[in-house]
Amino acid sequence: MKKEYDINALITRFKNKDKIALARLITIIENEPDKVNEIFKHFENTNNESYIIGLTGSPGVGKSTLTGEVTKRFLEEGKSVGIICVDPTSPFSGGAFLGDRVRMTEISLHPNVFLRSLASRGYKGGISRAVFDISLLYEAFGMDIIIIETVGVGQAEFDIYNLVYSVVVILIPGYGDAIQMQKAGIIEIGDIYDINKKDLGGEDIAVQIEMMLDDTIFQSGWRPPVSMTNSISGDGVDDLIQNIMDHKEHLELSENLIEKKKNRFSYKIKELINSKIEKIISENFLDENGILSLVKNTLADGKFKIYELIHNQFKNFKFEVKDKD
Repeated sequence: MKKEYDINALITRFKNKDKIALARLITIIENEPDKVNEIFKHFENTNNESYIIGLTGSPGVGKSTLTGEVTKRFLEEGKSVGIICVDPTSPFSGGAFLGDRVRMTEISLHPNVFLRSLASRGYKGGISRAVFDISLLYEAFGMDIIIIETVGVGQAEFDIYNLVYSVVVILIPGYGDAIQMQKAGIIEIGDIYDINKKDLGGEDIAVQIEMMLDDTIFQSGWRPPVSMTNSISGDGVDDLIQNIMDHKEHLELSENLIEKKKNRFSYKIKELINSKIEKIISENFLDENGILSLVKNTLADGKFKIYELIHNQFKNFKFEVKDKD
């Protein structure tokens, strides 16, 4: 049975820096997206601007441990940090494995840290749909830094680029040659590159990335640096933090930070529009039973008719805009 929360009471507690209220509002945002507007209308006069950092990389590169070390450094500077860890979805429960909490026990209870793990739930790019909304909630809560750690990077997983201001791509020794890195798209999305587990080597990876970066033209004027870290010992993490702060300064001075913010909201607006249209279609036109019926017809009449079936379905479907103003 789903528990109902008093949103107004939660908002009051939230504004008094109650982390339990923050946690419950996140739960509502993740599970009941139709109530998001009701929540955010209370924060229209909030002016806090958090700096948003994305850490991404293949599974096993040490993202969670490195996130913990980076967070420690920000805490030492007196900053508050909100962390969003997008975990792989359980194929059975649909929930998150919560493995990040195991690796970040040391910081998870710090008074200036809030950590939330989310299930990716099969959403493209390894990003949960609620990530943008939760980052806005963190901003309203007054977080100085927001760190988004994603499931992993792949050939189509570029959504993190649209949600953060600085993207840190994490690699490890033995990742592969330059061709594999280019195929994975990491040269296209990274603002900073970090070779983690440097105790195992990694100088060859660093050299390959540096060579590729030397052959790349960067329209923004920012040439991504390459750092090397050991997230277990903390070695090299200070250099990584400096690279992130240097990128932040570059964005601010070049006014590219404004463009990043525009891109971030443009991405969310398109996602909201697509979600609304998908909901209208599923509720009024083609629900799961309708899809199953189409599948049945496809299997009976031939798999190549799937395109014709969908085309014919939409012949009788029409959107009408009542008032363009």
